[in-house]
Amino acid sequence: MKEQLLKVAGGFLALGMVAASSANAGGLVIAEFELGDHPDGSAALPYYGLRLDNILAPGVVTLSMDHHNNTRMTVIEDNGVLSMHITGTLYGGEISGNAYVDAQSYEVDFTYALNVSDAGNGWEVNGFDAGNTGTLTNLDTLAVTDLYSKENGAGLVFAMLADGHRLSGDSSSWVGRGWVTTNDDGSMPGAGSQDWLFTANKVPAPSGIAVLGLGGMIATRRRR
Repeated sequence: MKEQLLKVAGGFLALGMVAASSANAGGLVIAEFELGDHPDGSAALPYYGLRLDNILAPGVVTLSMDHHNNTRMTVIEDNGVLSMHITGTLYGGEISGNAYVDAQSYEVDFTYALNVSDAGNGWEVNGFDAGNTGTLTNLDTLAVTDLYSKENGAGLVFAMLADGHRLSGDSSSWVGRGWVTTNDDGSMPGAGSQDWLFTANKVPAPSGIAVLGLGGMIATRRRR
């Protein structure tokens, strides 16, 4: 029985080494989040995770993360350099009377690759850099909108913090927020608001716990 457990443990450890090697090839994922709409967006219903006034259509334009429920963020470390990657399918468009005029689905792919730092209770991006960019693709027309980071006037570009930002009575839930533009120089694209504002649930890291658990089983077996 002991030999069988050791063989299984060896298999798990080998898989773990392969996974670690693969992660290090493109950086190590140090955190992963499931993203959702924030209930305190400055626009009325419907709630959103990304707002792009006067970009996809005239007036207030919001995009929901809850509709398709597959938007994710990964925080990656590669040789000491941090980055944050947002991907998923958003849904929405121009708002009129607290409802979408002509809602459509969009694939978002955005990366903060520069000026990312550890903030203790999360991560921040400070200072504009055209390298922090991504795309928003209309899944019906395949039209692509280029997006860039934008400062808020105080140097902060984006924050992903466990501080319950704008959640009444909550000071610890994960919230992501920051400003975006379609101008590669970081300037304001037009009137209104253009920003991320979303809640997030951290996804537990699975593999290391499984291996440690198996190691505990083997140690218990040996003691017996």
